[in-house]
Amino acid sequence: MFLEPIDFAKMYKEHKQKSVFKRKSSDEWDKKSKEMAPRMQKSHYVEDFISKMEIDKDDVVLDVGCGPGTLAIPLAKKVKRVIAIDFSRKMLDELESFAEAEGITNITTYHMGWDDDWSEIEAVDIVVASRSIEVLDIEAALLKISNLARKACYVSYMAGGSFVDMKILDYIDKTIVTKPDFWYLPIILYKEGYLPKVDYIPTSSGSVRYTDEDEFVKSLIWSLGSLNEVQQQKAREYYELYIKDAPGAPKDSVWAFVSWNCDIKRG
Repeated sequence: MFLEPIDFAKMYKEHKQKSVFKRKSSDEWDKKSKEMAPRMQKSHYVEDFISKMEIDKDDVVLDVGCGPGTLAIPLAKKVKRVIAIDFSRKMLDELESFAEAEGITNITTYHMGWDDDWSEIEAVDIVVASRSIEVLDIEAALLKISNLARKACYVSYMAGGSFVDMKILDYIDKTIVTKPDFWYLPIILYKEGYLPKVDYIPTSSGSVRYTDEDEFVKSLIWSLGSLNEVQQQKAREYYELYIKDAPGAPKDSVWAFVSWNCDIKRG
């Protein structure tokens, strides 16, 4: 096969290690849980994601990196059961509170992440990983969920290689190494014999709002890891010029929606 001489999994790993966008720890996500929950639990992105899935009322769904219940809550209203896992205990707390408020009783939560042993999780019909597959070993992660799902997997991954608008980076004079783009995923899946499909989910800039310039700078540091004093000052200028009177993120984001049937492989 023409792709065999190229080790895309190794390329991804090397690229990921060089990227400025590092994987966040569970403690960091714990601190984000309170502010994320209200925004993530009401989103057009969720409707778009679920509309692209093929689901049945008798399905058991595993939601990997479930966060505060962004997908787990609406999916629980449509399927037999949802198993929701996240390595942030605070995110699971938000999910459980939200589920209780909604009267949902068919969600089981586990405090675990991508690198943990999933042997206690039963085989499921469907696996979803919504904006949560920021792992170092992408091949291992894709195979892990493919082997667990009886029917299909649905994954979303940022298109473009940067969580921060390049216009902002240019303005504050911040040079970065982007993260691996989404095309690694379907290529690796194809090499493993699957027939992945790729679609796209645009997200509105209005889903992200900053109350002031300090919050904007803080969000950039969260994504980029660090900014020097000059870059922080330039970021404040950018906020005043382009964001303060036009609430919302400076650009819309696009998420690649990658799906594949786990029981169908190419011959």
